[in-house]
Amino acid sequence: MQTGIKSVDTLITKYGILVSPGADEFQRRVRLTGGDERANNLPFCMYQKVAHAPLSKCFNVHHFYLPSHKGKLASFLFDEKGNLIEQVYYQRVARWVKVCRKLEQLVTRAKQDVQLAA
Repeated sequence: MQTGIKSVDTLITKYGILVSPGADEFQRRVRLTGGDERANNLPFCMYQKVAHAPLSKCFNVHHFYLPSHKGKLASFLFDEKGNLIEQVYYQRVARWVKVCRKLEQLVTRAKQDVQLAA
């Protein structure tokens, strides 16, 4: 899938999209439970969802970064079923927002592919 930004396309080709917890230069995926203290580092809207959830509830947080700009690109919060709960786009320029939306599609599709394979 072409995002429209060559540097992001190169990062996707190089690292792929994580479907399990892990990290690299381009992305980080973390599994959290309700009330987890690591939620303090999340955007406020995501923090509220995780911090006030029961301990039995699990979440996946997927962050994307731009290594060349040393900044955040987007963050996505999913529930244990893979449903998107919250998303935050750190870039406000229209072409970068389109890239974030395409990343959201890729993360959602990657999660669905793993469920189908299981």
